[in-house]
Amino acid sequence: MTTIELTGRCPLLSSAQLPTTWNPDLFDLSKLEWITPFEVASIAAVWSRLVATGSVPAVRLPHDAMVRSYLVDIGLSEVIPGRWGDGGGYSGEPPWLPLTRLESGNDWDDIVQDLWPDVAGLFADPDLTRNTMDLLGELIDNAVTHGHSNAGTYVCAQRYTGATSNLPQGIWIGVADSGVGIPRHLRRNPKYADIEDDRQLIRLARQPWVTGTRDRRGWGLVEVFESATEAGPARIVMRSGHAQGEFRLQSGIRVSARYRSLSPSVPGTWIHVRLEPA
Repeated sequence: MTTIELTGRCPLLSSAQLPTTWNPDLFDLSKLEWITPFEVASIAAVWSRLVATGSVPAVRLPHDAMVRSYLVDIGLSEVIPGRWGDGGGYSGEPPWLPLTRLESGNDWDDIVQDLWPDVAGLFADPDLTRNTMDLLGELIDNAVTHGHSNAGTYVCAQRYTGATSNLPQGIWIGVADSGVGIPRHLRRNPKYADIEDDRQLIRLARQPWVTGTRDRRGWGLVEVFESATEAGPARIVMRSGHAQGEFRLQSGIRVSARYRSLSPSVPGTWIHVRLEPA
């Protein structure tokens, strides 16, 4: 039996225990102790991809009642079936953007109209509100445009004070899709077709005009990094194909970037953003 087992705190974000398969017979969440929007969006994308291909694994839900309650409140229980309970037992701040599935940029445009007033009231600083929403809009536009699949794109976001989570204070965002992925997308352009190392393609994706088409496009991730820098300091983790890029951003300071290889290949593109505004 092949298993995806996620245990402890922030297991996918830490990348300490990345699964050896994304096509399991069993999806084991029983030993989860804490989970961030990155894990929530990524798990939803993986699950939806499995459902779309007709391969639905068995599930073990979290033993921890507070973790189950949080996953009900944030919406993962609407994606993965099971006896989750009623939610409401999570003692931290509720997510300001519960897990949401998107199929097109129009879906996000409809949501923004209702979401903006809540975000503006939550963050108080109008510049932070604008930069955060610009950042989300660019991430989602990239995902639904380049990562389109039957599984859709998932997004969710949470503000942490650190009071109950013991996580750094800030705004945490997760966006995940099960589409073609950044490396395969860029290889569609003959200019990058012979690049075999996915890490190099993740590095290139941050540059202006780098795209998987012959057209003069490719500003999406550049604008994501600009908005994150303005709203930050910030940390971004970007996973796609056989590679991960981790970036630390702060206004007036050169971007700190680290790249690593991953196995197995991540299905689609998964992005974590942590904003740490003053």
